[in-house]
Amino acid sequence: MLCRIRAAAFDMDGVLTKWRSSWRALHEYFGSLSLVSESNDAEKFLRGEITYEEWMRRDLEAIIKAFGRPPTKEEIIKAFSRYELIEGAKDLVNFLKGRGVYTLIVSGGIDLLAEIVRRELGIDAAFANRLVFDEKGYLIPKGVEVVNPLKKGEFLEKLSRQLRIPLSEFMYVGDSEWDFEALNAVGYPILLNYGEVKPPAESRYLLVNTLYEIMKFLTKCL
Repeated sequence: MLCRIRAAAFDMDGVLTKWRSSWRALHEYFGSLSLVSESNDAEKFLRGEITYEEWMRRDLEAIIKAFGRPPTKEEIIKAFSRYELIEGAKDLVNFLKGRGVYTLIVSGGIDLLAEIVRRELGIDAAFANRLVFDEKGYLIPKGVEVVNPLKKGEFLEKLSRQLRIPLSEFMYVGDSEWDFEALNAVGYPILLNYGEVKPPAESRYLLVNTLYEIMKFLTKCL
């Protein structure tokens, strides 16, 4: 079996890091989890009642309220310093890069963590939603949408054109329903299955429980 994979894109939260949500990790660190749990903004976003940038703004306002002031960029980086990589992340990225595959993070998470993970793993590029800080380095309650979590497939289409690599030669690794659009867009869709996600009927997804299973699959075809 021969695979034609020239680009490999990864969701970040739950795929490369053990945190299932970098947003939740921030809320836990700054004590704002109860505030956002009460607001139910995720459901409002899914119903189309608020935009993704509005959801980000509300989340950031909750962090500032719970913390008592806007945290600095350095404080947010410190909060993210507790992250842990998923077992096999380094090995899988090294495996792909050793075979000339272009590697990317495409995540609805936060850019500061995505850049930390990108550097540690040696991934070629990272795309995630951007936090904004004032001239003194304090968080502004305004996020910049880079990757809409419901439009990852659309984002991959743009990357495909920029890189001049057809989506049929992309691999994407996701772990939740938020990744279905991206998985449906690529030639090699892989769902890291934690037993909580039911794939769509007749999906082409390769279901794996570990990143090492992806390496085993790729060893047979790359």
